[in-house]
Amino acid sequence: MGCGYSLRKQMILDCLQKNQEIRVPDLVELTGVAVATVRRDLLRMEQEKLVVRTFGGVRALDKKSLVARTFEQRESLQCEEKRRIAAAAAELVSPHMTIALDSGTTCMSFASALKDKGPLRIITSALAVIEALGGIPEIEIVLVGGCFRVSNLDFCGAVAVDTFRQFYCDMAFVGCDAFLPGHGAFSFDAESAAVSKAIRRSAAQLVLLCDNRKIGSSGAFLTFSPREIDRIVTDRADERLTRAGFDVLVAR
Repeated sequence: MGCGYSLRKQMILDCLQKNQEIRVPDLVELTGVAVATVRRDLLRMEQEKLVVRTFGGVRALDKKSLVARTFEQRESLQCEEKRRIAAAAAELVSPHMTIALDSGTTCMSFASALKDKGPLRIITSALAVIEALGGIPEIEIVLVGGCFRVSNLDFCGAVAVDTFRQFYCDMAFVGCDAFLPGHGAFSFDAESAAVSKAIRRSAAQLVLLCDNRKIGSSGAFLTFSPREIDRIVTDRADERLTRAGFDVLVAR
């Protein structure tokens, strides 16, 4: 005996969890309805963006990873500026370097710009770096563990901080939530600030990736004083940075 569309739909989706592709005759046997009904169901499910119909069957809709889905939502803000900052910052990286990399959308864009920079070793607390560079043979990624934050898709806490202290890096590339030229870079939460401070202590040089909209605003937690910042990469020339004496690289 057949069943309603909602139940048939769930049966098909459950089956696709175990099989990459299913043929229509198998779905007829699974659901107990006629071929025409199965085909109508598959058309409806495709319109609902649940599946992709194939010749004689159906396959599951390819879904983006958790990292891609999370950062895709955030990258809609200032995405072009971040790509320019990332490309400019990548020019500072040479093969055989060991670099530390923070989490955040700007740092994810930066990671994507490093694909041709190997051999390279990257120390990071961010899953986004694995998403961007995990398949590059000449790039070694050391993922720092700790308390996982699904909101940032990174690791924080005492374990992350202590692990960063075990490394020495040529450069650290970090972002910030806000920046006051006379005071330094800020984070909106204590956990991010603690990890950023640990990253700074692990590196010979600190490069701050900061789009212009963050300059002039402040957060609750100071991460770097001006003297701890060796260079700022930003998307637009700003007299406030020049007057404060920062070494600034403006992305083109």
